[in-house]
Amino acid sequence: MAYPKSPAIALWNPVWTVIWSYIFTPVFGAFLQRTNWSEMGEQDRTANSHMWMILGLIFMFGYLLLEPWLPESNFEDFYFLGSYTLFYAAWVIFDGWAQVPFVRDRYGDNYHHRLWGKPIMLGAGGLVLWMMMSLTYVIAIITLFPDVLPPQLPPSP
Repeated sequence: MAYPKSPAIALWNPVWTVIWSYIFTPVFGAFLQRTNWSEMGEQDRTANSHMWMILGLIFMFGYLLLEPWLPESNFEDFYFLGSYTLFYAAWVIFDGWAQVPFVRDRYGDNYHHRLWGKPIMLGAGGLVLWMMMSLTYVIAIITLFPDVLPPQLPPSP
């Protein structure tokens, strides 16, 4: 009995790449999609995904550096969530979703679907590392420079 020839290309599913990227940041999605574009031989799109990966790193570390100096308000808990959601939406609109119809039109479902275990573990490890860095940074700022931070709002009665 002859077995059907397996597909020659191995990709991460682009739909799941976009979905997982909301949890693990657009840096995660742009990296995986950069790998997919490279595997498909699309060098211009590989470069575009690489640019979004760099922009995502700049956004994440820029927010990390600026966060202690953001003004206190009733909405301070939503500063990161709001800016992160806007950045994620921009990535999906301008880069992330482009791979979905491209793969669907070119390959349909006839490609080797890469397993998600390793990328998800690396994404979770990256989130833990980012949280550890942000916590260490904020504790260092509070400890070393207590007069630099803006005054706190008085507690609500």
